[in-house]
Amino acid sequence: VNAPALAEYDAAVAATFTSNTNTMSSLAYVTVGTGVGVGLIVNGKCVHGRMHPEGGHVPVQPLKDDPFPGYSWGGKSPFQGKQTVESIASSVALTERLEQLEKIQHSSRNVLADLPDDHPVWDHAANALANLCVTLLLVNSMECILLGGGVMKRPGLMEKVRKQTVTLLNGYLELPSDMSTLIRKPSYGDEAGLVGTVVLAQKAFEEHQQGGSNEKSGGEEPTSNSYWRGILHGLALAAATAFVVTTAKRRT
Repeated sequence: VNAPALAEYDAAVAATFTSNTNTMSSLAYVTVGTGVGVGLIVNGKCVHGRMHPEGGHVPVQPLKDDPFPGYSWGGKSPFQGKQTVESIASSVALTERLEQLEKIQHSSRNVLADLPDDHPVWDHAANALANLCVTLLLVNSMECILLGGGVMKRPGLMEKVRKQTVTLLNGYLELPSDMSTLIRKPSYGDEAGLVGTVVLAQKAFEEHQQGGSNEKSGGEEPTSNSYWRGILHGLALAAATAFVVTTAKRRT
């Protein structure tokens, strides 16, 4: 466990490993805000290979006759930032859609807060996120998909995503009658990252303790420095996250 691992673990681990009743082995955590991030857990472990998952950049099938050319970050993104999850559903993309197509000139993404719940921009966001859910279900056969982040606080958006996911799958997969059991909000909300960092520190401590036992019984020598470094990183990031969350709540 080291600092880079925290970026993958914090939200996803908090969502699944702190429940005493958890029986799932696979889970996806999607955070929708300035960008779109994805964390994956398969067989009870976070997925990491070359890097952390970048599900926000997978292509999507846009709604019919969508004229939006893509967001301004496209120059450094896969597919030039056209018709991807992040280029449609992120707060940056949603704001730029309003600026380009509806000539609403706002430099701040706060403009989204003033939009009605039935504004068409939310249909585009829901469709992009539903495309991502379909991809996760088909490729990884996820048992649960958690959607969090600032954009997902919009009333009604979660239900739009669920309905569009069912539509796009076109009956190909057997789905639960209650889609809220498959696609839902994280139980820890904005504190998911905070809880995840604490869980990381706890896991590092437990692994260190187990390693010490193995050493006494003649097993391999534990890498103490790595474990304690993991604990310190976890606690430090937890403290930083707690400070940010508390400060944000005071301002609101």
